[in-house]
Amino acid sequence: MRNSRRRFVALRTLGLAFAVVLSPAFMQGAMDCTGDTTLADLELRAFEGESCMPADNMLTFDPQVKVYEVNVPDSVTQAMLIAEPAEPGAVVLVQCYVDGVVVADHVSDPEQRWTVVDLPEGNSSIHVYVKPAGGAVSWYAIDVHRF
Repeated sequence: MRNSRRRFVALRTLGLAFAVVLSPAFMQGAMDCTGDTTLADLELRAFEGESCMPADNMLTFDPQVKVYEVNVPDSVTQAMLIAEPAEPGAVVLVQCYVDGVVVADHVSDPEQRWTVVDLPEGNSSIHVYVKPAGGAVSWYAIDVHRF
């Protein structure tokens, strides 16, 4: 239990440090607040078992819906998140929150548009931020409930 708490504090500290470092870079550029901030595709595929292959998509995506809820077994610790912006060249940033605190940051590779997201113990929320070249920023959220 003691090492688990230290690991969680270390992850929280690392996540906060990463957010502080990454936030200015994410917000740079022309700030005329234009551009398409929607996603063309959003998928969450849990890694199940020892196969390292992602399972079926857990989301029914609609670009106009900003908040999703999924139920994930306690045994699942990682998932593949696919986030394809509608506007080519838009930056996608993924942050995982537990109790309102950032525990992990991920930047999707612009070539691949996917990232592996760690799913910490308990309920969490994954926020996907979209920033096109014009400077506008929007987000989508996936609330992850454990069972």
